[in-house]
Amino acid sequence: MKKILILLFCIFVGISSQAQDKMSTSEISQLKTAVANEAKKVTSLSSDFEETKHVSVLKNSSKSSGVFKFKSQKLLWQYTSPKKSAMLFIGNTMKVRNDKGKTTSFDLNKNKRFRQLQQLMMSSYTGDLFDETNFTIQYFKDNVQKWTVLTPKNKDMSKHIKQVTFWFKNGENTVSEIKIVEGNNDYSIIKLLNKKPNASINDNEFQL
Repeated sequence: MKKILILLFCIFVGISSQAQDKMSTSEISQLKTAVANEAKKVTSLSSDFEETKHVSVLKNSSKSSGVFKFKSQKLLWQYTSPKKSAMLFIGNTMKVRNDKGKTTSFDLNKNKRFRQLQQLMMSSYTGDLFDETNFTIQYFKDNVQKWTVLTPKNKDMSKHIKQVTFWFKNGENTVSEIKIVEGNNDYSIIKLLNKKPNASINDNEFQL
């Protein structure tokens, strides 16, 4: 009986130590400043990524991986596994290349959903992600990381994007993980790996 009580105590302590806490006002201010300062120093970013997609009508989640590149107002998501495809944002244009090699262009001024996606993805690397005008933002922390939960205030936007979470590992001021919850509650989790800030990226790499 004594051993069982000790085991339960250890489990409880372990769980408690991993519990999330809301960040204080001063901690929030420090995070905002640190992220903004880091963004000023980063002119480009290259990273591998792993994405897990959860769709309610499917029993199993799908996984994919690839390479992410960011420079100025250009952002490229290039999937390499299990199929090759890509998504490219440049200015007011979004281009998508499917796994069959067909490329389609979209005018972001005419597509709110893709414009919102672009703004969210860009903001996570330009330091402008704490948009409290358009989002209700909650700030949390645990022993290993901090994260922000953004909920759109705009009803039209919330039809497409219900919630976005950005994670920052302790000691890092760039995003390490992103969770995007769609209006129908399907969601994607994207983990950024092997991040290389200020990587040398040629402009001609941003093309499909």
